[in-house]
Amino acid sequence: MTIEEKLRELKAKERADWPRVKVGLIKGRHPLPVESYLIEQETVEFDQAHRLAYDAMLSFIDSTERNTVIKLYITGLTRCTLGAVAAFQKCAGSCTVSGDNTSYRVLEIHEYNAVTGEYESVVEFYHGATPNDTSVDEYGYMSSSLR
Repeated sequence: MTIEEKLRELKAKERADWPRVKVGLIKGRHPLPVESYLIEQETVEFDQAHRLAYDAMLSFIDSTERNTVIKLYITGLTRCTLGAVAAFQKCAGSCTVSGDNTSYRVLEIHEYNAVTGEYESVVEFYHGATPNDTSVDEYGYMSSSLR
């Protein structure tokens, strides 16, 4: 087992009891196994897609508690996916270094596998408690991994 695989296993055990929320990117594009959607409208203008998803993810994150795994089911329109990930990254920490204000959330990206007919997640983004560099303004960092 590689070091990366061992770290992934440890993180999975640490998060075993965290609540999981299934959310779809855009309602109406495809049937998704989710509880809610970031974007409720069925059509999204291309030039507004990034900002719409960004704002929707910021709002969604505000409605979740710390230590939550957000399972985001994506369907086309790459700009919306990028907007949602950018918003997740924006919320990695806060500017209060004296206290632990890091969100500790995980964002799993779920994609449809046409071969198996199932949704699967091979990439995740997560907020950590320790900054990569103590000179940065935000306390908390964002990292990602492939599974």
